[in-house]
Amino acid sequence: MALGKLWQFFGNRTGMAILAVQLIIVLLFIYFYANYQSSDKCVKCHADKAMMTSLGYPQFAMTREQVQKESRHPNTECRDCHLGNGLSDKPDTAHNGMLRLIVLDNDLNIMPRKGHVKQLLPEGGDRQRNMLPHLADGSLDYDVGTILYHDRNTLTLGYDPAIAKKTCGKSGCHPEEVKQFSTSIMGSNFRQRSMRVWNDIHGPNN
Repeated sequence: MALGKLWQFFGNRTGMAILAVQLIIVLLFIYFYANYQSSDKCVKCHADKAMMTSLGYPQFAMTREQVQKESRHPNTECRDCHLGNGLSDKPDTAHNGMLRLIVLDNDLNIMPRKGHVKQLLPEGGDRQRNMLPHLADGSLDYDVGTILYHDRNTLTLGYDPAIAKKTCGKSGCHPEEVKQFSTSIMGSNFRQRSMRVWNDIHGPNN
């Protein structure tokens, strides 16, 4: 059948045009969504050891293969766990919205990481002590009260189900486990959510 008569399968030319436009929109959505989930730019920068060293962060040089081997999560993208923008070449844009360690002072107020916690690498003979925040002269930085993982709620300092849903709880990862944990006593932890600080009278604290 001639291509010009293809519209007859759709009743009329308008019906065929509408279907074609809908198909194009669906394909564009799939294309842009797939790219949005990409971490190609993360890998491009962080896999370049010379670049990361010149920027002053040699400890953050990491290839995709290393990530998947050490995390034991094959086919995992950087932003699956860390969020951020995996399509930008600019550090500020790429790291916008990325999860970060939460550094607290001795009164449990959030403090800037810069100037206090440069890296957390377990190395040397006393691996645990070497991960503690140090000053430039090698002494311990006692201004830092504690360090929390980046999956915490910055208001309650507890588990944040919203972050968990965006990361571990995504489709194809561990959605059921996140759903179950979020409804557990530890996940909901209403006592902790009523506390302003860890040593509040409500307790118990985790």
